[in-house]
Amino acid sequence: MSSSNVWRYRSAFIFAVVVVITLLSVPVVHAQQCGPMDVTFVIDNTGSMTDVITQIQQQVNKIADGVTAASGSDYQFGLITSPANDVDVLLDMTPNNRTQLGDAVAKMVTSSSCALPAATDIALDTAVNNLKAASHTWSAGKQNGDFNGTWRPGATKIIIIITDALPSGPDCDFNAGVDDVHAHTLAVKAAAIGIHISAVFVPTTSAQSSPSDIPTITAIMQDYATTSSGLYLQTKSDASDLATIIDQIVSSCGGGLGGANTALVVDPTELFMGVGESADVSVTNFLPAGQGEVTTFTSDGLPSDSTVTFLPRTPDVDGTEARTMHITIGPDTPSGTYIVTVKASRDGVKDQFNYVLVFVDCVPPFILGKNQLGAMNVSPGSTTKLSVVPGGNGPFKYQWYRGHSGSIASPIAGATKSEFITPAINSTSEFWVRVKNACGSRDSATAVVKPAL
Repeated sequence: MSSSNVWRYRSAFIFAVVVVITLLSVPVVHAQQCGPMDVTFVIDNTGSMTDVITQIQQQVNKIADGVTAASGSDYQFGLITSPANDVDVLLDMTPNNRTQLGDAVAKMVTSSSCALPAATDIALDTAVNNLKAASHTWSAGKQNGDFNGTWRPGATKIIIIITDALPSGPDCDFNAGVDDVHAHTLAVKAAAIGIHISAVFVPTTSAQSSPSDIPTITAIMQDYATTSSGLYLQTKSDASDLATIIDQIVSSCGGGLGGANTALVVDPTELFMGVGESADVSVTNFLPAGQGEVTTFTSDGLPSDSTVTFLPRTPDVDGTEARTMHITIGPDTPSGTYIVTVKASRDGVKDQFNYVLVFVDCVPPFILGKNQLGAMNVSPGSTTKLSVVPGGNGPFKYQWYRGHSGSIASPIAGATKSEFITPAINSTSEFWVRVKNACGSRDSATAVVKPAL
C-alpha cells in the first residue's frame, strides 16, 4: 500500500474513533426529519456471512420500520449482493417497495467466494453508477440483473455496505494499492452525487481467523464513510444487533446531518484564524427544546484568552434551534490546531456534541532592518523618542530595558508601548525593547544614544 493510502487510512481511523465515541453519547434525530429516502443495501453474501444473512432475514421488518419512520413513508429500497464474487441485483429501487424488500431478502443464499475477499466494491460500483448486467463483467464473475433504480434528486441517498472482508476488485483477490484505491474512488463518486455510504463491519469467525486483515478492512470501510459523509459502525460478532445499527444510520439520515453522527450540526467544520481574529460558525440543533424547555449551548477546547459566545439566529430549517457561534482568538493563544467541542444540553435529553477544528496561525514578532533601533546623537540634557515597528501577528506586548540588547537586569517601569521617551541624556546610554506575542518574542537591536558635544 502506498504511503499516501496509509496516511489516509490512519486519518480515517482517527476520525472514526471520534465518530464512534460521539455516537455513544448523543441521541439520533427525530423520525421523518430526513425526508424522502433512497436506501440501497450492498451485502457480502459469501460463505462466512451465513449467520449474518440469517439475522438480516429475521430482522428485515425492523430494518424497514426504521427507514419508513425516518423517511415519513417516502422511500425506495435496493438490494445488491456479492456471492461467489458475482454481483446479484435482487431488488431495484422503486417507490415504497417494502414488500418487495422482504421478498428479496428471503432469496439471499450465501455462496463461498474463490478467495477470502468479496466483490463488495464491484457491487458498490453497480449501486453508485446504476450499471446493467451486460456492461458489468470481470474475470472472476459477472453481474446478474440490472440496477436501473433512480437516485431521486430531492431524497436522502444512502448505501449501506455490510461485510466482514476486504474488497476483491475484479480478480477475486485483494491487491493493496489497487482495490483500496478503487474503493476510495467509488466513495468520491458517491459523495459527488450526494450519496452517503455507511459501512458496517461484522467481525465474524472468519474475520477473526485473519486478525492481520482487520485493520485494513476497517480502514477501507472507514474511508467509505469519511469520504462520503456516512458512518462507520461495527456489529456484534453474531450480528444480532444489526437492525439497531442500521436504525442508527437511517435515523441520522445516513450521517448526512453533519459528519459526526449527531443531531447537532456545525457549519463550517474547519476555521483558519490568526491571533485577534474573529469568525462565526452556524450551529443547528435538530432536537430543539419544547415549550418550557431551555437548551444551553457551550464550548470547550480553546485557551482561556480566546472567547466563544452563542448568539440567537433565525433557523435555516423549520423546527430546529439555531445559534451563531462567535469565536475570537485571544492575544496569547499559541499557534496550533484546536478541537473545539460544541455541546447542547437540556434536562431530560442526552447532551449533543459536535466539533469545529480551529487552525490558529501565529507568526512570532520580527523587526525589519529599516525599523531597528540604532545609534543617535541628541543635545545634552534633552530627551528623545525611540520607537520600534514589529511584524508578525499582533497584538504585541512591549518591555523596554536599559543596557545592551538581551540584558534584562534593568527593566524600565511603565515603558510598555512601541514608543519610549528617554530620560534626559547627559552621557552615552543604551536602550532596547523586547516584543512579544502569543508565538514568541524578539529583541531589538541596541539604541546607543549619545549627547552631542
